Amino acid sequence: MEHTSLTRALALTHALADAVSHDAWERAAALVNERAALLMSLDADQTPDALAIIREIQRLDAIITEQAMAGRERLMTNHRLALQRIDAASRYQSTGMLG
Repeated sequence: MEHTSLTRALALTHALADAVSHDAWERAAALVNERAALLMSLDADQTPDALAIIREIQRLDAIITEQAMAGRERLMTNHRLALQRIDAASRYQSTGMLG
């Protein structure tokens, strides 16, 4: 991979980390798609400098994965709580109609 492409992949990884840290999931998905083509074009043989950039991308990816999992849990919890509130409002409305 050209050094500029690898540098671009690293920049996209930093942007991805920022998007995930702000729960900007649509932006994160777009960045993943943009970055994927760059990463898929990696050759097996890399220079030491390129390997250092790849290791940094891997390090950031591990952090991003942890943050994404935590974000998913938050979204699931918020969704469950919203469903409970909807159910409570429906029961209240049904009870109010009986009277």
